[in-house]
Amino acid sequence: MADTTRFEAFLGRDARAGSWEELSRGTYRVILEALDSGEWHVAEELLPVTILEAEELHGIYGVWPGQIAQFLLAEGAGTDEVDAGRRRLWTAIGDGTEPDWEGAWQRYLEHTATAASLAAVRDEGTREAVLRAHETWRAAHDQAVDHVYGLVDLCFRLLGEGSVPRVWDHLMSPWYDDHATRLSTANQPWSESARQLKLAIVDGFHAHLSGTDRLGDVELITEPGRTGFRFAPCGSGGRVLRDDTTGGRPRVEEPFAFSVTTEPHDWSFGEAGVCTYCVHCCLLNMTMPMDRLGYPTRVIEPPTWPDAREGGTCTWWVYDDPSLVPDSVYERVGRTPDRRPRPQEEQQ
Repeated sequence: MADTTRFEAFLGRDARAGSWEELSRGTYRVILEALDSGEWHVAEELLPVTILEAEELHGIYGVWPGQIAQFLLAEGAGTDEVDAGRRRLWTAIGDGTEPDWEGAWQRYLEHTATAASLAAVRDEGTREAVLRAHETWRAAHDQAVDHVYGLVDLCFRLLGEGSVPRVWDHLMSPWYDDHATRLSTANQPWSESARQLKLAIVDGFHAHLSGTDRLGDVELITEPGRTGFRFAPCGSGGRVLRDDTTGGRPRVEEPFAFSVTTEPHDWSFGEAGVCTYCVHCCLLNMTMPMDRLGYPTRVIEPPTWPDAREGGTCTWWVYDDPSLVPDSVYERVGRTPDRRPRPQEEQQ
């Protein structure tokens, strides 16, 4: 796998290697194009990578639903209310019973293993097997996102809009500590932090299957002083707002009726109409690192409802130097740049 992957210590595993232009292409797209051009070895090598890219999502979507239910009860929601809300949610996104996330994951692993085995022997059925594995993951992933979004919406309904950042803090507190420690300029050069941040974006959104065809593609934008990654849409929060990725059933409308922010908040990018699932991106990448480090680690321009339903995109920016982040970015989330670091070249 030396030509296609490399070990990434900050991820603790192998990840795809290549230029940012190459990495902006979804892993499933690269696999399918390799099969079309007869590069069987590329498909054989990258099929296991789709699992590596998805493993973090396997972990969080397996535990977040239970943790949100615990949060609701700890915050004073009634057991009957929570149970009724969960049953309503499960009916909206499935058959009325709690989604079998682990079973779906195992089916995805089995289909991926089959596809890799077929690629290894140059079997003509490989492409069909890849598409089966892809669809198994897409269906499981999208239901899992809907499940988490619906439970965050239940917090919104039972505990009020102000509970949304609190439930995300509850879910992500371990991430906050790692994120702030690793990405501090006191602990590693910002050039390495920026590389890690960009790699985690493409790696993560390959797994989220971003793009309307859900192959994991990301648009790369290069500007002086910063690099952008645009999702059209991302496969998680952005997907739920669009007609073309929900079969004309955006999750903000019935039978789902999931919540968006009703007014601008510091924790919702200073915007109304932000999907309450997307709030965690603001907290992890902008407000938390501003509070702990003095600068955002990524600057995000989210889609908002209702404009997003007809083609909303989300753009994530990584700056070459945290000193370059404009004052306006701080201001829109209720912060000031008074702790923003000096340019890196001045610190050397």
